[in-house]
Amino acid sequence: MKKKQLLVVLNHLTIGGVQKTLITASKNFDYEKYDVTIYLRRNRTDLLPYIDKRAKVIVNNDPNHYYRKPFALKLQLQIMIAKLLKDKSKVKALESELKSQICHATMSYEQKTHFNSLNYDIAIAYVHGYPALLVDKYINAKKKIIFFRTSTDELHEVHEKIIANFDKVMSLMEEQKALIKTWYPIVEDRIFIVENYIDKEAIIAQSKEKQLPKYDSKYTICSCGRFAMVKGFDLAVEAAKELKERGISFLWYFVGDGSDRTYIEELIRKYGLTEEIVLTGMQKNPYPYMAACDVYVQPSREEALVNTVNEAQKLCKPVVSTKTLGGLKFIDSEEKGLICDFTGKSIADGIERILKDEMLRKKIENNLQSIDYSFQNEKYKEQWRAVLED
Repeated sequence: MKKKQLLVVLNHLTIGGVQKTLITASKNFDYEKYDVTIYLRRNRTDLLPYIDKRAKVIVNNDPNHYYRKPFALKLQLQIMIAKLLKDKSKVKALESELKSQICHATMSYEQKTHFNSLNYDIAIAYVHGYPALLVDKYINAKKKIIFFRTSTDELHEVHEKIIANFDKVMSLMEEQKALIKTWYPIVEDRIFIVENYIDKEAIIAQSKEKQLPKYDSKYTICSCGRFAMVKGFDLAVEAAKELKERGISFLWYFVGDGSDRTYIEELIRKYGLTEEIVLTGMQKNPYPYMAACDVYVQPSREEALVNTVNEAQKLCKPVVSTKTLGGLKFIDSEEKGLICDFTGKSIADGIERILKDEMLRKKIENNLQSIDYSFQNEKYKEQWRAVLED
């Protein structure tokens, strides 16, 4: 039987939740039915060694500096003049035009360099946004699929122009599926759920690769993610300030990095928390930090199906999470963790309760240990089959 050609498009393979789910997907595709190609739009490939070797990987190495091109320089000059004239509407229109032209130039290069004469049976924009625009406008495929991975409609102006062209839409859970229906009623009957699958045994094995110190005199807390406003690390710093003021001794690992790192560092210094908060930087293997903690904290302002909460629970760690879609999905309050509001004080209240209420903490740990995950892998594969097969 001739194999179908499957293309999966993602921006990059640096450390992150979406990228880790692609690693899992790459190990679960049916390679007897599909020749799988993974296309990375940026040459950022930290996690590339973890992709299944049966998948072909194309990495885009675009040498062009588009902002130095004549069309871009002309528009930038016009923007500068409009700013001097304080013509805000003109500035906005020109900036939009510049963004649009650079986007087109970038994707035209990708098409000509990597996909000029290629035809696929299925092309998946593994994350919504610009990968979806590339799949829609610049890649030839019989079937096109878009994967929404957040609970907010980011880049609505991009999606509303192309969403009708996608044969199927992937969602992480029922609650997110309902949101997508409100954003784009036209795709109501095309939405399929593929939940994130986390291999418990693999995480446990990785958590033992590095031993972190244990402290008898203070608690250990862990949070993982990108340093960006949506991930709420500023709220975590506020919570740490509250805990210290309450006389609680702790060490809190912030595992990650990002554009807001300088801001987070400034907050830590401002509140005198340099001894309490450790910035580990981005870690290919964050699980030793999760395994070492007494409580895992997810302070995000927005999450769909958050991997890190699922991972922490598979390591049997009580979780304190803000009430995002993902937090509410994974946590039955007081059974698998605690849900809190989007404030430092509320997060601190949840942490303090789990740390000091030993009966509650043991109850949550026992509940997590008793969960049977044996059916999840086959369910995950079946969900993918429903998406890929007609």
